[in-house]
Amino acid sequence: MKKVYLLLLAAAITVPCMSGTEATDTVKIINNPDKVTITKGEGKMKLNVDGSKENKDYRYEYKVTTDVNGKLYAQESEGGQVRFRHPFSKCDTNYKKPHWEVFTSDLMFGWGGHSVADADRDRMKKSMSEIGILNLVSLARVFNQGRSRVSLGIGFNWHRYGLEKPYIWSRSDDGALFFSELTEKHDKHRATLLVRSMQVPLMFNQSLGKNWNVAVGAVMNWNFFADYKDTYRIGKSDYSETTRGLNQRKISFDGIAMLSWGGLGMYFRYAPQSVMKEGWGPEIKNRWTLGLVLRGFPHRHHKRH
Repeated sequence: MKKVYLLLLAAAITVPCMSGTEATDTVKIINNPDKVTITKGEGKMKLNVDGSKENKDYRYEYKVTTDVNGKLYAQESEGGQVRFRHPFSKCDTNYKKPHWEVFTSDLMFGWGGHSVADADRDRMKKSMSEIGILNLVSLARVFNQGRSRVSLGIGFNWHRYGLEKPYIWSRSDDGALFFSELTEKHDKHRATLLVRSMQVPLMFNQSLGKNWNVAVGAVMNWNFFADYKDTYRIGKSDYSETTRGLNQRKISFDGIAMLSWGGLGMYFRYAPQSVMKEGWGPEIKNRWTLGLVLRGFPHRHHKRH
C-alpha cells in the first residue's frame, strides 16, 4: 500500500538566517495518492496531492514560504474542508472554486467625534478614541476566484470619552450618570469614560486589483462593560475614583467601510445610537470614527501553476 508522509517542510528549506538542524514532524498521511507534485524555488516550497484511490477529486496542498528575514509561514489546505489562515499572514490562495476560510484580521486605531445635547457641549470633549480588533476569529465564504468574500466574525473594541475642565463624572444614588464641577482648588484634572464591547461584524470584501481592497459591512456590538475614572489633585494630595456598573446601552449597531492597500488601510465607522440608556446619562450619540486598520491579509490572487 502506497502512503505519503508529509513532513514539516521547514526542515527542507534552507534560508540564510537559519542554522543547525530543524526537527521534523509528520503533518499528514495520505493513502494511495494518484499524483504527488513538489515544487521549490524563490524561498518557497509547495506539495500538492491530486486524487487518491478512495476519492479521485481529493486535493491536498501544503505550502511553506519565507520572508526576507527568513521567517517561515506554513499554510495547509484540503479539498472540502475549512482552512485556517495564520493570523496576520498574507493570503495566497490557489483555489478558483468557492471555499470556506477561518482567519484573523483588522486591528483598528481610530479617532473621531460625537454629538451631545446643547447643554452638555461645554462639558464633554468633542473628540474620542477607540482601539479594537474587528475579526479576532472570523468565518468567510470566498468566491470569485478568491477576489470576493463574505465573512461573519467576532472581535472586541474599546471606546474612550473625555471631559473638559473643570468637570468630572459622577453618579446619582439611583445610578444615573451626570457631570460635577470642580472648584478652583482642584488641579491636574482628568476624567474619562471607557466602554468595552464585543462586536460581531458581517462584512463583504472585494479585491480591486493586485493590492487594493474595499470592505463594507454592519457591526452588532454587545457593550458588556462601562466605567469612568476621575483623577485630580487638591494641594499635595492625589485623588482617583473609578466607578463601574453604569447603565450603558447593551446592544448597538454600527456601519463600517474600509479601503486598504495590501495589509494597511483606513476605515470609517458610524454609530447613530446613544452610548447610555435613555434617562441614565448624557445623550452621547452619532459617534463617528476615522482611523488606521491593519487588515492582516492583502487578498492577492495567484494563478495555480
